Amino acid sequence: MCHCSMDVSLQRYAPAVPSTGGGNVGMNMSPGCCCCCPCPFFPCRPSATSMPIMMQLTSQVFVSHTGQDEGAKNFAASVLKPALEMAGLPVFMDFQDLQPGGPWPDKLMDAAAHSAVVVVVLSKSYTQRYWCMLELDLALHGHPDRSRDTAPLIIPVFYDNTEVVVQQQDIQQHWAAQLSDLPQDRQVWVAADRWSANVAQMKEQLQAVRLYSATSQKDSQWQAARSVVAAAVHAVPMHAAIDAVMGFEQQEAQLVAELTVPDPQRLALWLHGLGGLGKTTMAKLLYNRLQHQFSHRAFVELQPDEGCSRADKHLVSILGQLGASGFGEHQPPAILLNILSDFVARQDRKVLLVIDNVWEAGQLDALLPMQFANGSQIIMTSR
Repeated sequence: MCHCSMDVSLQRYAPAVPSTGGGNVGMNMSPGCCCCCPCPFFPCRPSATSMPIMMQLTSQVFVSHTGQDEGAKNFAASVLKPALEMAGLPVFMDFQDLQPGGPWPDKLMDAAAHSAVVVVVLSKSYTQRYWCMLELDLALHGHPDRSRDTAPLIIPVFYDNTEVVVQQQDIQQHWAAQLSDLPQDRQVWVAADRWSANVAQMKEQLQAVRLYSATSQKDSQWQAARSVVAAAVHAVPMHAAIDAVMGFEQQEAQLVAELTVPDPQRLALWLHGLGGLGKTTMAKLLYNRLQHQFSHRAFVELQPDEGCSRADKHLVSILGQLGASGFGEHQPPAILLNILSDFVARQDRKVLLVIDNVWEAGQLDALLPMQFANGSQIIMTSR
């Protein structure tokens, strides 16, 4: 039996990594574990093969699009997917995640019905493709033989002109003819009028991002992708952190209670200690528990030995998750930090920001503004 401790410190932020000794207001977190030191307690991010299938589904973003429309496919694969992944969101796309010869129909239907977020890239070709329309139907209504606890957040992106895509009479007539020729077992839960109504419903979605006005401009596509990220990032729970941490329940509850009480003298929570103690897991749990109390939220994970070399990528990710605008992914880090500073300083913006795996003080100087609006909270982990 070995015992591992993780120090927790509540303190005012200063751009320097704290020492684990003396002067911190903190608590000792010492779970027991049945293993040999060094203690592996819980992995920071379970692999796809170790995570239960349903947990994988409900912590991913499913991108529904058609390969028949080259422009829409390129937007989905080259712009939207990288933007989502930059924000730390797992992405499922059929041409990358389905193995030839495998049970792909079941896997595709499960992904459409049970993912946390479904982004629908709508084009004229999309409404003419059976599997695309089936994916949209499953996202909206679920699978009749497979129950689900919650419906996904559906974010439509109109790649082509909205009115061109939403031609209800054309869609209904097309599928009234096409569905009659399909095997009977595929018609159990689909109907031409419902599929037509599904597309019309996408037009009414408040989250709709209309891309058709400037599809040829890369910057406008990135801006549309950022809008999708801003809507999607808060709908994907951090299941990689698991839903509870054995031995940490009391400390977690105590931290949540303390962080819920406004304190103008406290801005930062430090979780620091040896590797493998569950710092990242606790940070993700706190993020899950607290995020709905903040108008803007972001979670960024740093990598060992990267220093400040990826500061621009992390700043773009933070700005995208917070829902900021007016920035480009190729701007210098200093300009991105200025944009972030202006964004978080506004008093109507209560921000929750988690920076995981800080290795050196320079990373905080590169990523953290010096002033946040009252009520904002930073959570950081470090060895």
